[in-house]
Amino acid sequence: MSKNEINWYDLDSRIAVWYDQTECQIDDIVQIRRLIGGRKNLRILEPFCGTGRILIPLAQDWHELVGIDKSKSFLDRARHKARALSPDIADRVTLIEADVTEYVWPKDFDLVILGGNCFYELATCEEQEGCIASAASSLKPGGYLYYDSDHMEGELAEAWRQPGRHSGIIRSWTSPDGTLFEWESETIWFDGPKRLWRAKRWVTAASPDGTTTTREAVQQKHPISTWEVSDWLEKHGFVIEKHFGNRDDAPYDDSFGRTTFWARKN
Repeated sequence: MSKNEINWYDLDSRIAVWYDQTECQIDDIVQIRRLIGGRKNLRILEPFCGTGRILIPLAQDWHELVGIDKSKSFLDRARHKARALSPDIADRVTLIEADVTEYVWPKDFDLVILGGNCFYELATCEEQEGCIASAASSLKPGGYLYYDSDHMEGELAEAWRQPGRHSGIIRSWTSPDGTLFEWESETIWFDGPKRLWRAKRWVTAASPDGTTTTREAVQQKHPISTWEVSDWLEKHGFVIEKHFGNRDDAPYDDSFGRTTFWARKN
């Protein structure tokens, strides 16, 4: 399976609302602002921008933002949020509906952000490395890449290998219109040494009028290792200036669940 053909997040447009309510952390935004420091009016590219959780606050700081995402419903929500804040903020945000693994990323940016566990949306290490290469092509000489993610070292973790149908961390959610959404997944294949995992995933929507619909999709993931990302950065011309184990700037070691890089393009 070379890539995830189905856009999981567009199975129902209301999933964008769920995403905003469950993915609402700001510690990575604070960290990015800290790393940017006093730099003003930067051109920033955020592939996998989603509903604008990171992108819009940086536009509020007077930077120029370009976001890429293949989910129409997520981009529609990002546009709505930017316009609701002010026309000036909306004018500083450009959103592109595209698959980041196929689209040629625009050029001449001061910063590229690969945050929010975005590599967990990709099916293979080849796609993931391709994003690092695309980031290098998009940056000006001396520009920076911020990469922030969970990570997995060694073989595929035992928890990912369990058979049977499971609820995820987010089991259910009720939308503003009263529809109950429930998520489940079932492991259908894995390759432990290559750290590949494939699952069938279901989302069921039960509306207040008693109507129930179920959508399903197959998705593959390659949980990245810290050292894969480090190798890709160096291979594609980056100098790693900072490597953190959390969003409070603690220096990385293997005990941390996150791996966060601040890397400069040569």
